[in-house]
Amino acid sequence: MPSDLYDSDFYLWTQAQAEALRAAGKGKSGSNAVEWERVAEEVEDRGKSDVHAAESLTAQILIHLFKLAWTVREEPKGHWESEIVALRGNLVRKLTPTIRNKVAADLDGLHTEAAEAARRAFKSDEPSTQIDCALRWSLAQILGEEDDPIG
Repeated sequence: MPSDLYDSDFYLWTQAQAEALRAAGKGKSGSNAVEWERVAEEVEDRGKSDVHAAESLTAQILIHLFKLAWTVREEPKGHWESEIVALRGNLVRKLTPTIRNKVAADLDGLHTEAAEAARRAFKSDEPSTQIDCALRWSLAQILGEEDDPIG
């Protein structure tokens, strides 16, 4: 049932609707006609924006996880942990089964980007701290679902 897909995986629904709109609009034209291709693109882009938001939230969490793993100072830890908790809530609201799979597939690149951002911050904040850019967390760890790195 289409409404079930809308509720269970909004991203997948947007992609299916965009395809259906394109099919419905094939060969239709005229001054009062719906611009099917553009409507389809807008619907498709709405789903894509959720993917980008989920990837951005994941990267932000990773930046904080790298900083927590590297820092020798106690003072910033509480702030970074509270940021992670808030970001996790936002990320969970964006995740559908399809978006979760996309984020999981992109984790290596997200780790690389986040490590570089965190490294740049540490270059000025804690220049003598040893950093390990090879650290990796699973999506379940990032979400705090298992083996939570922030306890």
